[in-house]
Amino acid sequence: MRWCRRRAGGWLVAIAALGLVSGCYHGDFIELACDRQGTCIGSATEATGTSTGSSGETSSGSSTTAIEAGLDAYRLTKIEVADPHFYYDFGGCKDVTDLLNFSVNDEIGSGGISFVLLFDPADPELNLAPMILTDGECVVGVDKTTCGYKNPDFKVSTVANNSADVACDAVVPGTTNPNYPQPNVAAPTCFTSPRGTVILPPLVAALPPMVLYDAQIVGSYGSPTAPVDTLVSGLITGFIPQSQAEQIEGMIQSFPFNMWGTVAGGASCQVDVNAPIDDTDPNPNPDLTERGVWIYLNFVAERVEWID
Repeated sequence: MRWCRRRAGGWLVAIAALGLVSGCYHGDFIELACDRQGTCIGSATEATGTSTGSSGETSSGSSTTAIEAGLDAYRLTKIEVADPHFYYDFGGCKDVTDLLNFSVNDEIGSGGISFVLLFDPADPELNLAPMILTDGECVVGVDKTTCGYKNPDFKVSTVANNSADVACDAVVPGTTNPNYPQPNVAAPTCFTSPRGTVILPPLVAALPPMVLYDAQIVGSYGSPTAPVDTLVSGLITGFIPQSQAEQIEGMIQSFPFNMWGTVAGGASCQVDVNAPIDDTDPNPNPDLTERGVWIYLNFVAERVEWID
């Protein structure tokens, strides 16, 4: 199995040296990703929606991207890679996706990693609202979980566009394997972000962050009206080119992991060499020929107390 020689530490050093502007890093770290692969997810100047009160009268509501105290915060309590799957040679080629997912959720359960979605506000009756994805620092309790920014500069600012009657589907046709459990499609009432280039915090502490191109976030509100306690059928998706998938490496449960080295059709082993699996995908940018892989992360999230 081929492993990339560039170590994850270089990514972490690069992140420390760069700033986040409108939800996107710039510089050699992502090789001018926003300019080459797509647009950064950015902030809307104002989000305005119309809500219907119990009396049947309608009233307008608005919020700006300057998310203030009192916002609605949701910690991702379960994350699972739905596609691609990852393969490793343990004296025979094995699908180790469940091992990766176990590691991710073990760290979530212990509070080691905390992805947090912030809404201003999380109101399904609005047309849209500012939304931030951030790397949180959380104190996980039985009765209450409290979170704040782990790194205030590590934010992806975007917008949640709400849908009351149409499902929120971010799956790109032809980019999933029908033999795997499928990525979530969020039923209404749900939200969808615009697509753009973002950086995700590490899925586990031993891995570097991931740059996702054409990234999108969708999910279903746990209630059709505010307050909303849960987000369900969530999905984070985006494209990772081969050259960057080769740099996503570290240790998973004491085993060396390299994303491209474990993706079928990339540099992984094959369970059946006579019927090889190819989970790689063409580049969504028609001007670029480098292949890569679409990654689909299913999630659920629970409301937490947010302390800025």
